Amino acid sequence: MPFRIPNLRNLSFSSNVFRQTPFRLTLMFITVYSFVAVLIFAYIYIASSSETKAVSDAQVRSRIDYLEEVYREQGEAAVLETLVEEDITEWFFIKNIYDDQGRVLAQNRRAMTEVTPRVFNHIRERIKTLPDARAPFQINYRLTDPAGQRKAYAYRGQVLTLRPGLNLYVGMDTSWSEKGFDMGFKALWGGGVLVIVLGLFAGMIINNEVSRSVQGLMQVFDAVKEGDLKARAKLRHSGDEFDALAQRVNETLDRMEKTMGNLKYAGDAIAHDLRTPLSRLRSKLEVSLYDVEKDPSHAPEVIEKALAETDQLLRTFQTVFSMSRLQAAGQAPDQKPFDATALAMDMCELFEILAEDKGLEFTSEIDKGVTAFGNRDFLAQALANLLDNAIKYTQTGGITLRLRLTSRQEVEFSVTDTGQGVPEADRARITQRFVRLENSRSLPGVGLGLSMVEAVAVAHRGRLTIDEGPGVYKDQGPGLRTALVLPPYEG
Repeated sequence: MPFRIPNLRNLSFSSNVFRQTPFRLTLMFITVYSFVAVLIFAYIYIASSSETKAVSDAQVRSRIDYLEEVYREQGEAAVLETLVEEDITEWFFIKNIYDDQGRVLAQNRRAMTEVTPRVFNHIRERIKTLPDARAPFQINYRLTDPAGQRKAYAYRGQVLTLRPGLNLYVGMDTSWSEKGFDMGFKALWGGGVLVIVLGLFAGMIINNEVSRSVQGLMQVFDAVKEGDLKARAKLRHSGDEFDALAQRVNETLDRMEKTMGNLKYAGDAIAHDLRTPLSRLRSKLEVSLYDVEKDPSHAPEVIEKALAETDQLLRTFQTVFSMSRLQAAGQAPDQKPFDATALAMDMCELFEILAEDKGLEFTSEIDKGVTAFGNRDFLAQALANLLDNAIKYTQTGGITLRLRLTSRQEVEFSVTDTGQGVPEADRARITQRFVRLENSRSLPGVGLGLSMVEAVAVAHRGRLTIDEGPGVYKDQGPGLRTALVLPPYEG
């Protein structure tokens, strides 16, 4: 995602900024980061301090052991002479020997400059408080140098009694580590303040960016709520999550707009399609009323015809409603894998008897183990419509139901008859609602069968194909072949 420098003029701090998720997440991140930083620094401080003390104690212990060995082997005068000898390495230590009255018998040059009588008395008082006289202890103090500046000193040392009345003190300068820790503390506080300030600034930037994106989506939703289905979220083409969300919202609104348009179309279509059957029913009722007025004995027959017309109208309405629902939804509901072979066998068992009753031959060619994906009930109704049409418009010959997988692995249900067929010029029309050709007007029906089949096919992302049948059969033909083709099942 390309980096964009935010416009600082657009940054705002409102009273509800603390209730906004991005800013609260920023505060949480700063808190967690600061807590972790403190833990890390505390661990480093403890580890470094322990290591510094261990190194200092070892260095002090080695010098005390050396001076103690000189005292045992060469005597008091030798240890006093050795103590005042110094080199660059020994400059890091203060060393002195004193008696029980606190009189200094000998000391090195650094002890002369940095261990004043007051500091020396402080060391002696500190020794008295130790449970173990040889335990290491820390001394921190400040002195004013000849230039008038106050300096901090830190020594970690030990005391050894060479003999009653003769005490040896050796301390190592640890002010360098103390200064390092002080600088670390200052850096921690300074870095902490900088992190908090920069974190809050970054939080404001993030909060404004997120709020701007969210507000854009909210404006779109408000417009949709007010009825503007044309409103769409603006894409920033940044490739981030908000762009992906805006894209999903726009796709959802596109589908919603299409669905609402289909619903409106479905309502208009139902109103338009039912106008003709209702007008026909009203006309027949008017004629029936006239017949009853002439001869009241015809009333039962008239009522029976009216009920039959009403039932036909209800069936027509149910068919139109189902077709409109499929077209509005854009796809068939509750689709799942099912046994297409079993469905074809059921259709054979059901319509074979109807064909035989009309004197027609019913044959089938059904592949085994064919699985399809879709709504089995809708597909069964569509196949029933194809078979019912074939039986209805076939006078002699027979009907064949086939199920096969095409070369593209599509699932194809086909019904072939030896009826009169449909001229090629009229084949596109017969799938329209309420369209009936001249040679079929004497038969019952309203012209919705193939319309329903095509609606089911489209709702399953399939198609309905209409072709010429097997040819002329006993002066009848050329027949008709209708096929409901479904997409391949990829299960």
